[in-house]
Amino acid sequence: MRSRIKRQVNKILPMHRLLWLMQRPVFWRLTIGVHGLILLAAAMLFWFEGGINPKVQSFNDALYWAIATATTVGYGDVTVSTPAGRWLAMGLMVLGTLFHALYTALFAVALMKPEIDLIERELMQEEQEVENLSRRVDTISEHR
Repeated sequence: MRSRIKRQVNKILPMHRLLWLMQRPVFWRLTIGVHGLILLAAAMLFWFEGGINPKVQSFNDALYWAIATATTVGYGDVTVSTPAGRWLAMGLMVLGTLFHALYTALFAVALMKPEIDLIERELMQEEQEVENLSRRVDTISEHR
């Protein structure tokens, strides 16, 4: 019975940690910023290549391209054809990789936070113990 309850708690625990992450302002700032930059890149692509590039006929085409590029999927069915579009694509590729790294770090912290907190508490206790032992050694050496 006890192991069954423990398994149920372990299933819920990661969700609780992800909910903790969603309460952090940094998560929402990053999410809003990433989505804003994708929309901006789509608007810029539509501005640069709309009417010039036969593969970019609407804002939806540009948005599809921006999402595929930022997520580093890059299907290749919508490609850029102007120099400005190429520069935009390169910037979005680099930013997309950066966004993936940041999200990975945020999720790793959310999932590992209790363990990190435990290690930090244990480390502080060890440091306190070393400090106490150091004082005791100083006291002993003063009496000699």
